[in-house]
Parts: sequence; C-alpha cells; structure tokens
Amino acid sequence: MVLGIGVVSMTVSPERVTQERPISATVIAAEPMEGGGSMASITESAAAFFAACETGKGWEACSAYCTPDATFVAQAEPLAEIKTLRDYTNWMQGIMTVLTDGSYEIKSFATDAERNNVCAYGVFTGTHLAGGPCPPTGKTTRTDYVYVMQFAGGRIVHMTKIWHSGLALKELGWA
Repeated sequence: MVLGIGVVSMTVSPERVTQERPISATVIAAEPMEGGGSMASITESAAAFFAACETGKGWEACSAYCTPDATFVAQAEPLAEIKTLRDYTNWMQGIMTVLTDGSYEIKSFATDAERNNVCAYGVFTGTHLAGGPCPPTGKTTRTDYVYVMQFAGGRIVHMTKIWHSGLALKELGWA
C-alpha cells in the first residue's frame, strides 16, 4: 500500500501553503504496532498535528492528535518551564502573534514503526513584527528544529523538541 504523506519541502504560513516536492511513504504493512495505532495512522496524525501546531492553531486544533495529558520537553531556555503538549501548542499560538509572518519548511519527516514515533525536521522563519519581549525589532530568524513525537494508542503521548533557541533569540535581537 502506498500512502501519500506530506512533502519534502513545504512552506506554510497562515496565509499560504505551497508544496515544492511531493513525496510518498511506502507502507509495508498497516498492521497495528506495539502500543497501538498503525504506521499509516501515526504518520497521518503526526503530519496533521505538525501542521496545526506550526501554524499557531493552539491546543484546540492540536488536541485531536494527542492524549489529554501528553507531556513535552525541550532543552531550550524559552521552553524550560513548559511540561505539557497543551502548553507548548498554546505557546506556539502566542509566538505567531509576535512573529506574524511565521512559516516553516519541512526538511524531513520519518516514521519509526519499531519505536512507535515520528520525527519531523523543519526550519522555522519569522520576523519580529509585533509585541513580544521588547518593541518589534524587524529582525528575522531562520532556525532549525526537530520534533520527536511518541505515540501510544494512535495518539501523541509525549513530544521532545530539539532546538538551539539561543541562536534564534540572537537573530531576533532578543538576546
């Protein structure tokens, strides 16, 4: 069974979505995996969650793909106090009100059926145009990050964000 999922390079902002190079994932078997769900369903759920989160839709839109108590961790100072996926998705919703032209480009998207997780590598671009920790700087960041979304029962139970926030904050003129 061939399942068309996502794109290799995709730029998304609240105003526009452009696909540059479509990809497809070959699914050998859509049988249930350890912990529940199938490779096809967790890949689809991860893609939908990623798009909702990265466009600032908040927990209201993201919760459909997560358990209510899904946890979150990141070794990045701006996110150090955030411990739930609910709080992280709402943080992303807030950051889109500060970096109002925010968009992302997916560089890689992969499902690890053996470990029941999905990894997404993206590049976020945004300019400080409103609000925030200081008056708008007009400066732009282009920052790499990775999400590792752990699944159980077909829903995200934990997400780790790998991100060097210090460089992004410097680019924006916040550090």
